[in-house]
Amino acid sequence: MLTLDTVICDTPARSFVKNTKNHNAYHGCDKCAQPGKYINRRMTYPCTEYALRTDDSFETMADEGHHHEGPHPFHGSNVGMVSQFPLDYMHLVCLGVVRRMLNIWLRGPLNVRVPANIVQRMSAKQVEMRSHVPVEFARKPRSLSELDRWKATELRQFLLYTGPVMLGSFLDSNMYRNFMLLFSGIAILVSPRLSCHTQYAQTLLRSFVNHFGEIYGKDQLVYNVHSLVHLPEEVQRHGCLDSFSAFPYESYLHKLKKLVRKPEFPLAQIIRRLSEIKTTDSLVNGTAFKKQHFVGPVVGGLSVKSQYGEMTCDKWTVKVSARDNVFVIGNDICCICNIVECSDGVYVIYKKFSHKSLFFTYPFSSDYLNIYAISQTSDTLECVNVSELVQKCAVLPHRDGFVAIPLFHTF
Repeated sequence: MLTLDTVICDTPARSFVKNTKNHNAYHGCDKCAQPGKYINRRMTYPCTEYALRTDDSFETMADEGHHHEGPHPFHGSNVGMVSQFPLDYMHLVCLGVVRRMLNIWLRGPLNVRVPANIVQRMSAKQVEMRSHVPVEFARKPRSLSELDRWKATELRQFLLYTGPVMLGSFLDSNMYRNFMLLFSGIAILVSPRLSCHTQYAQTLLRSFVNHFGEIYGKDQLVYNVHSLVHLPEEVQRHGCLDSFSAFPYESYLHKLKKLVRKPEFPLAQIIRRLSEIKTTDSLVNGTAFKKQHFVGPVVGGLSVKSQYGEMTCDKWTVKVSARDNVFVIGNDICCICNIVECSDGVYVIYKKFSHKSLFFTYPFSSDYLNIYAISQTSDTLECVNVSELVQKCAVLPHRDGFVAIPLFHTF
């Protein structure tokens, strides 16, 4: 028997489906009963602690100001109208908070606006990073002059990868530390490995919201910024952020659109193409090898059958070329030099980065997230089974070296 797990939608759609007041109303927060405060033509939610809504309080309409008259479409069902309607971080964080911060830096009040010459240098740094972004990213970094056309994946990329590396050289220290609070909290919640640390993430995000209001003004504490403090509770209930985000659905819409080849009978076309794809996928092995070669390097003791320059599996793509050859193995950051197929399995030949140091110390040491500044590999070749690869890293240029950041989110 099928059961409803969660309802994923953006904020306006969520209030429409639940028949509640919108996010810009005085009782618009759908996770807590904090009444809004109208400041400078914006509805704000300045408090980070307030009585939380529950499924029972929603059904009994304990906060009458939160509801419109009349029943909601799920009335009479066993669907939790609070617990099973999680906040979607694609809209809330990426398209909401991150875009708001960037717009403040580029077009906000003069006391927090980044000078035009600094913005140009930031854009140049963004474009420079294009050649270092791994193949898993569908979009490469773009100039800030194109901010209005950035997609949610680009804003996520800026928040979790390029932003922490580049912004320290351009932003005021208070603004950069505030950004790092947001980065750290979301990195913990989006990582399947770290998302169990919800209490710590909540502390970080509460600090971000309070600090954000002090830097940019209380009128900037709108619904999206306020709702950050509720994300850890959603992760505790449903798993890491990508377990209940709109990213896979938005991505799949693009795939469905490509399946339609003519205007007549689009639904029938999609069903046929999906059926064909399902049949084809069942015949394809999950791991694919490319770029076979015979030039090594290899280590002694391996009965090598074949050597490859590229391997694609369910989690990631492994290559021996730059951008896609740095992984976490054990507690080390390593550079893959070769992929070898042996009689007893598939192995990678690698070198460890011998020069590894902390990239940041605020709000905690970067080794907690496996983020390091790296600069040089050792001369010793080692090998390990591909099953021992822990995480793939994005390696981005920073000053005289590079910064290795594990890919936190799932693709």
